[in-house]
Amino acid sequence: MKIDTNEAFVFVVCGKNEHIQTLNFSIHALKKFSTKEIIVVTDLKRNENQINHHNIIHIDTPHELNHHEASIWIKTSLHRILPKGKLYAYLDSDVIALNSNCDKIFQFYKPPITFALDHKTISYFSPYAINCNCLNLYLHEKQTFEQAVSNALFKYNFPADYTNVFYRKLLKYTHLLYSKPSYLLKFITVLPFSYFRPQQLTENIAIDIKNKTWIIDEHFKYPILALYHKEIQKQGYRFSWIKRKWYDTHNRRYIRENKCNHLKDQLMKDFGLDIPENFHHWNGGVFLFDEQSHVFLDQWYNNTMKIFSNPIWKTRDQGTLIATMFQLKLEKHPTLPEAFNFIADFYKPHIYPHPHLSNYFIDGNKQINPSFIHVYHQFGNQNWDVWQRILQIIEFST
Repeated sequence: MKIDTNEAFVFVVCGKNEHIQTLNFSIHALKKFSTKEIIVVTDLKRNENQINHHNIIHIDTPHELNHHEASIWIKTSLHRILPKGKLYAYLDSDVIALNSNCDKIFQFYKPPITFALDHKTISYFSPYAINCNCLNLYLHEKQTFEQAVSNALFKYNFPADYTNVFYRKLLKYTHLLYSKPSYLLKFITVLPFSYFRPQQLTENIAIDIKNKTWIIDEHFKYPILALYHKEIQKQGYRFSWIKRKWYDTHNRRYIRENKCNHLKDQLMKDFGLDIPENFHHWNGGVFLFDEQSHVFLDQWYNNTMKIFSNPIWKTRDQGTLIATMFQLKLEKHPTLPEAFNFIADFYKPHIYPHPHLSNYFIDGNKQINPSFIHVYHQFGNQNWDVWQRILQIIEFST
């Protein structure tokens, strides 16, 4: 295959074996679909394993940085490291190519730099960017409610995480139940009959009102929590039938939303930027750049080095990316289509493979054929239907 060298993909990695293995998988996938040059920039002295690729640029990183910081140092310094005269597409190591349209990403470059949108607004990203304890509080309240349900319904095995395959199917269905009128109508239609015998709602889900249970794949039974509201209320939580949410005895929702304004506050404190809390920011996992991007990348680098010395900031580059886009007044700059950075969130069960179209995925009410899928957590989880589909696509490609 002839390699096109006017445009190139770039990966950055440093350190632990798990990151090297993730990179090797993503390079393997990209080689199946792309005709472009692929470059890896790394500090070879830090790596615990071998990179399965020939086109590697070694760069010495500051010894005082940890591996994560060193990776970000390289990422925001790429314009000083890579050869001039090319258009580059940076990819995080957990961004996987799924079809030959991946090479079309270069057509969407708009100077001075082009990113894709994140799947969250800054208030939802905030607990992952700032050491503010909000994430811990959210997890604590979630676990407290789960324990209350477990205490109330001790005869059931209440799954405390999302790794249970049957439980994920139920979560997917209940999301559809609340978001699509057709599902809600079918639920209401079969409800009276389910007092006498279990009624099938979908291919996988049945309802048994008499025994107050969901039945998944004719095997896994799970309590319909709302029908056990009296038992659960004794544990300190009440159910609102109108809002379909649980509240504690102080009339507060059982878990706070996993969001806060601490990132917004810190961006004002450290950079003098007043950014709306619902602003839909860029994602740093995929972006296009060339020699016209140097001013932006220099600013991003300087902002990132600044927060490394501030313990209130977690080691991320996305908070400083938000700062940079506002400093350079690029908040309305064009972004990449979602197909070039489809973010697969394991904890959103309404993201799943299309049941009939092998290269498509469902995300709520939309379907998408991604050229790149961004598996930013649960990479390699064999029990995840999204990961199973990724393996099928890559294995069956030619």
